[in-house]
Amino acid sequence: MAFEALTKNGYNLFEMSSMIQKAIRRCDIPHAAYAANEMSVKYRAYLWKRLLTVSAEDCYGIMTKEIMALKEADDYVNQRNKPGETNDLFIAKAVVLLCMAKKNRDADYVACNFMWGDQPLSDAEYEAFVDYHEVERLKAVSQFDVPDYVFDVHTRRGRRNGATQMDFFKEENEALEPRQMNLFDYGNYDGWYNHQRSQGYMKPNDERRLQKFQSDRGPVDPTNGGTEWTPETYEKYKK
Repeated sequence: MAFEALTKNGYNLFEMSSMIQKAIRRCDIPHAAYAANEMSVKYRAYLWKRLLTVSAEDCYGIMTKEIMALKEADDYVNQRNKPGETNDLFIAKAVVLLCMAKKNRDADYVACNFMWGDQPLSDAEYEAFVDYHEVERLKAVSQFDVPDYVFDVHTRRGRRNGATQMDFFKEENEALEPRQMNLFDYGNYDGWYNHQRSQGYMKPNDERRLQKFQSDRGPVDPTNGGTEWTPETYEKYKK
């Protein structure tokens, strides 16, 4: 008689595996959770494999990263537990996140339709996307050109060239792309520099430059405790 993989209450493992994915697609939390519970006792590793697959196959955005983090947390919390004494909180969290996530099947579609290794590009397709001048330039370059922005206060060359933390705070904030409006984009870092000063870490050059740096900023908390965070507040301090 062939071996049949059965879950806690005697269901076929692969039927429960099918059930969890179908339920997640339909945002059916009770049935997804039931299937997860059935699989979690004897087939926990397979359950997480299935949840990771669902995150890539059916969910929009970067959900896979969240599920991987929950799997790592589940492994860590349960590493010393005896059988039957597992903490299933992280599985429950994964089920809820996957059920509530926006869904689309783009990844599955692309994998099925555009990732054929035995289909060569036509000459026209190849030439449309390949810049031959760039290919030759890369062949000729013997050493990668490191952009100047790499050499900030955290590098020896940057410090030798006079880079400071104030430069870092301001320039790296302005360089963010695509940039999301932030609560403290234009806060003045006074708390940090007061701490540096109290610990004796403030250098004379930093003290001289600090007044000018602070003049370009708002208060430490331009949001007034989070009560005034609006696009207007943001523009008030943006210079």
